[in-house]
Amino acid sequence: MPTDLSNITIRTITDEEFPALLDVAATAFGETVEPGEVETDRAVLEIDRTFGAFEGDKPVGLAGAYTFRMTVPGGEVGAAGITLVAVLPTHTRRGILRAMMTRLLEQALERGEPVAILWASEAAIYQRFGYGMAVQSGSFEAVGDKVVFLQPLEPAGRVRILDDAEALELIPPIYEMHRRQAPGSIDRSSAKWSAHILADAGWMRAGMGAKVRVVLEVDGEARAFAIYRIKADWDATGPKHSMTVFDVIGLDAESEQRLWQWLFGIDLVGTVKGWRQPVPHPLALMVTEPRRLALTVGDGTWLRILDVAAALGGRTYRGPGGLVLDVTDTFLPHNAGRWKLHAPEPGVGRATLVPTTGNPDLALDISALAAVYLGSWRFADLARAGRVTECHPGAVAAADELFGTVGARPHNSTMF
Repeated sequence: MPTDLSNITIRTITDEEFPALLDVAATAFGETVEPGEVETDRAVLEIDRTFGAFEGDKPVGLAGAYTFRMTVPGGEVGAAGITLVAVLPTHTRRGILRAMMTRLLEQALERGEPVAILWASEAAIYQRFGYGMAVQSGSFEAVGDKVVFLQPLEPAGRVRILDDAEALELIPPIYEMHRRQAPGSIDRSSAKWSAHILADAGWMRAGMGAKVRVVLEVDGEARAFAIYRIKADWDATGPKHSMTVFDVIGLDAESEQRLWQWLFGIDLVGTVKGWRQPVPHPLALMVTEPRRLALTVGDGTWLRILDVAAALGGRTYRGPGGLVLDVTDTFLPHNAGRWKLHAPEPGVGRATLVPTTGNPDLALDISALAAVYLGSWRFADLARAGRVTECHPGAVAAADELFGTVGARPHNSTMF
């Protein structure tokens, strides 16, 4: 790719420069900045982690990062949440995006974050930088009255629609308890909750209707919550409202199913849609006709391993056991080479990863390692796709046994 950065400056931005740079991002994505959007985004923006590309005084590119804690199997690690990556169409293919990405990842390493994550507008762009699809994301669209629950639960407790203050008090603790058990999930700051996730400015609606926040309370305790939008639609035959569900999270399986049953039973709603849903979806085992859900699967969170030793040492394994990985990484060469992973018995210390000259068990690219890191994919999946080389028979099976996870599948419903 040709590079021409002779008259381009990459640096952190100021508060005063942010509105113009948000316009750059909007132009790059074919959108417009709506009234109130600058203030909302600035409420969660980390200005010292936001870089602009300037041609003289003219802003031509933008890229930033959030500071997150991300759940991994058996623990959590620091994660740089890459966001707002955009270059004006007049300045693409000149190396500006690569230069901004380099600065962001260097900064993340300086801050001790072993991984970076993002939602990709175009996955091909980020795979060039070593990102792998670490979390899948599902969606569904079902005719509400066609969905019948296989083992319906009797109602228990009550569902309440929450105002702003109640939503901010009751919903985040449920999410936080859930996310500590769900690999790939990230923490949500109070600013993120109030400015984005629970907020409902008109420009946020995107034609999907008003946002509703509800909680299921059992014996006075909040046990599950849902966040959704309802778009009203009427014709000569009657109501045909559509509901778009973003989060349904419960502290136990029964509370979560009861909330799903309540959602599918809301009057006037003809179509129920789900965005950023878990894969596989628990609804597929709750209903009599799973195909009625029209479940689809796509890419969710893309993950970039920045520090192999710290990232792999931050999660747990089905030890005791060991594995030698021959890793290729052209963008961050310090990760490249052979690494010996040693995992002790569960509950006995942390895994270690050290450089070695020993014979490798598996050879793979850093993006392939990112794909198996959280447990969405197995090494056997990589082998079927031609993404890993087995250096001796049985190495793939041994690696899958060592990396095997139990409990919740990886999931992330937090956009950033």
